[in-house]
Amino acid sequence: MKYIYTTLLALGLCFTSYAQNIQLNAPVKTGGVSIMEAFALRQSNVSYIDKEVDLGDLSNLLWAANGINRENGKKTAPSAQNSQDIDIYVSLAKAVYKYDASNNSLEFIAEGDFRSLAGGKKGEALPPCVLYLVADASKYRASAYNTMEHITDMGKVDAGIVSQNIGLFCAGMGLGTKPRASMNQAELRKALKLSESQSLILNHPIGYLK
Repeated sequence: MKYIYTTLLALGLCFTSYAQNIQLNAPVKTGGVSIMEAFALRQSNVSYIDKEVDLGDLSNLLWAANGINRENGKKTAPSAQNSQDIDIYVSLAKAVYKYDASNNSLEFIAEGDFRSLAGGKKGEALPPCVLYLVADASKYRASAYNTMEHITDMGKVDAGIVSQNIGLFCAGMGLGTKPRASMNQAELRKALKLSESQSLILNHPIGYLK
């Protein structure tokens, strides 16, 4: 009886834990293929097996994409004026989260499955995970140089750098992805609870390759 109770409790936790913040694993900064091999392997490929991305791989992916890699708080992806203007939203089957690099965690944003809002070809299976790259204009300091046009342009550049980090990590670690700019902007803005200063730039479906 005790075993049954414990099992049911564990199952209950599995089904309810998505509606709270998630502590990520410490990133593993060794292993994988060489840099040159990652370039050789990089491709757009979304032929996934039916398997969730495990927490360890997701933790490493997010750190590689835009995590903190120095004691001064700077990141794996450079950004204009060190604005650190790119936020990564992680859409899973049950909920969507925002990557908090400072605390190495996922901040719970909303319950629900918003992966289909990323687009994709008709009849294509949903990926286990979608990363939404969002540029936040409010992270730039005020100056005559920082016009809205300039900030918008730099946000797109910075998102592209994070996107390349994602692509190279996936290539080196046996994950499939591709960068996509088309998505349901209106519905995603509501789902992700974006502010007026935030702009959706790209999305990356993520999964284990067949």
